[in-house]
Amino acid sequence: VFSVAIPCYGALMTRVETSSPTSECIGDCGDGDWLYNAFQYEFKLWNYIIRPPRVIYDETDLGPTEFVAGGVRATRRDFKLRTHRGVLLSCSFFAPSQDGKAEIQRFPVVIYLHGNSSSRLEACNLVGALISQRIALFCFDAAGCGQSEGEYVSLGWHERDDLAVVIDCLRRLPYCGQIGLWGRSMGAATALMHSSRDSDLGALCLDSSFASLRQLVEEFAQSKNIPLPVPSWLVGAALAVVRLRVKALADFDIEDLVPLQHARCSLAPAIFLHGKKDDFVDVKHSRQLYEVYAGSKEFIAVDGDHNSERGGQVVGHVISFFKRCLRPAEQPMVPTLLWDPQFAVPSLDGVPLRVPMQRHSSTDLAKKDKKRVSYVTAAAKACRHADMSRGTGARQLTFSLIPEVSHRSAQEVKGHDV
Repeated sequence: VFSVAIPCYGALMTRVETSSPTSECIGDCGDGDWLYNAFQYEFKLWNYIIRPPRVIYDETDLGPTEFVAGGVRATRRDFKLRTHRGVLLSCSFFAPSQDGKAEIQRFPVVIYLHGNSSSRLEACNLVGALISQRIALFCFDAAGCGQSEGEYVSLGWHERDDLAVVIDCLRRLPYCGQIGLWGRSMGAATALMHSSRDSDLGALCLDSSFASLRQLVEEFAQSKNIPLPVPSWLVGAALAVVRLRVKALADFDIEDLVPLQHARCSLAPAIFLHGKKDDFVDVKHSRQLYEVYAGSKEFIAVDGDHNSERGGQVVGHVISFFKRCLRPAEQPMVPTLLWDPQFAVPSLDGVPLRVPMQRHSSTDLAKKDKKRVSYVTAAAKACRHADMSRGTGARQLTFSLIPEVSHRSAQEVKGHDV
């Protein structure tokens, strides 16, 4: 394969075997030097596009399943979601708990989309800031990343279709309001390429997106990520080989990855972020996207580089932006019958790792009895707790959420607030 893109392939292999990968050319560079450098460039480019390093972590790294942020009690639910490609995505949903009243309030949801060599752990530092504003956070490992299935990533091409499955799943939930997207790097490109076909999105935060993959890889050849600059004619040859390789392995054409074209058709309010010292994706990419973006927009150049953590002031500004666009205080109410009770009564898996603002007596009961109190929906207990009537000729099924308690009488648990 490499012999198609790089002349004198035998000489190149000789240099690869006899030279140190970290050696640098001083003075005049012979053909072997830039050939070897071109080989490095092609190898890095191929790995960057479809097979970056996979992050390995445990679900305990996501934090507790029950917690309090800014006085708002919340829960985390982890589950798997299958995409149209048959890939299982590992997902986490951080949402405010409800109090079980006759009506509940819908809450807006921000979906966080991580970079190409990252995972949903990237979103964890946003949980408290969003939940305290009664905004839910949904995050997932993209295919080929973290704990999700898949071998390759596509820098947004297939990820946008996976994102569409996630959004469709959320919109079917009666307690979810407007949806916003917060993406970084690959995630930002994914959000942008999806937004052009989804006019119902509430807001976008696009952090460090590239405008065009071809433009990015051409700049990559001249960057400090490569020890020596690669001749422009060789960049084109190497890119042609990588294009064929990616098409065969990951089933997409890298020439189609042009978020700039989608920015012209996107209408949701958007805020563009980019690090001033980003030497991987130059800040001019975000400026190009900002210039052609069709909807209302804002551009902020922040301190740091491509992988720098965004400061509290920047995060606060973005969350205020989402509050204005998603309006969590104006979300309509929904009847309790349409509500998922798991958000009202978190599973009692022990004392929350973060100290809650209020202790429920059911938690104390669980500690004393050391027996887990499990809650089951009426659908699971319909046969046991159904009350059938035939007053009007129709069969009516009435039910309620009933605790199932082991080794404890009804009198003993009567009066406990569950």
